[in-house]
Amino acid sequence: MGPTKKQEQQWQAESDARTMAAYQEIISDNARKNRAIKEANRQAQDLNKRAAAMRQAATFKSTTRTPRKK
Repeated sequence: MGPTKKQEQQWQAESDARTMAAYQEIISDNARKNRAIKEANRQAQDLNKRAAAMRQAATFKSTTRTPRKK
């Protein structure tokens, strides 16, 4: 039997508390915060490139014909 809903909520609360503590550490250290912002922008650019490639793939129309099976 898996974890109960109460256990899941407790684990989530513990994880969220760690996330909030990490956030406070990052925000209070300007050099670390600026590196994180720079990396977030780099990742966003990568995601935008990937999204553009996906949009292009979604509109792709094959120009080659395959022979029909008889």
